[in-house]
Amino acid sequence: MDKLAGEWWESGSWWQFIITVLASLLVGAVGAWAAMRSANPQRKIHWWVQSNTALFDRPAGDGDLLNVSLGSTRLSSPRIVELVISNSGERDVTASMFHEGEPIKFDFEHAVAAVLDVATDPDGTLLPQIETWQTLIPGTGGRHRGGLVIKPALLRRGQTVTVTVLVDGEERPVRCVQFPLIDVEQSTMRPASFSREVANAFEGTALYIGPFRIRLSR
Repeated sequence: MDKLAGEWWESGSWWQFIITVLASLLVGAVGAWAAMRSANPQRKIHWWVQSNTALFDRPAGDGDLLNVSLGSTRLSSPRIVELVISNSGERDVTASMFHEGEPIKFDFEHAVAAVLDVATDPDGTLLPQIETWQTLIPGTGGRHRGGLVIKPALLRRGQTVTVTVLVDGEERPVRCVQFPLIDVEQSTMRPASFSREVANAFEGTALYIGPFRIRLSR
């Protein structure tokens, strides 16, 4: 009896049976995973800073000789920051997925002087409502920090929203401090398939961006 059991255990048929069972289990698991993924496609929002550029390089020792103003507001270190939000997932993100109606909130570490432009791609997709926020930083002599909030809205699959803002201050990282989307993954990496070049040319003593007039004077 022991001899027969040993021959059966050591036979090639036994190992072939084991391999067939394991292969069937693996195929079944992969099929179940694929079916689940098909029924629940991944939702993902990518966001990144496309550019964070000083409006001009202040010459050493220039002091207050070069002044920049936006309307009646004087800016000491103006910067143009371009923030991109992209729905790179496999399904639309709806307004109902914003938990309790809370917005996505970005912190620029500087108050936003103006929203210069908001664009959406592809054409025809709706722009979400975008607002600025700011708060006083205690113990800084009245300095504020702020950023943007994106109100609950429909973000279509493949939709990209680009927000261009003017801030006053040295370069700081942009952080997403509130991401209330339910069952939506967040990524701060630009998708490999996304490429865009931005060119800005400044000529003369006045720069117009949309309806905003930024004046440079000595």
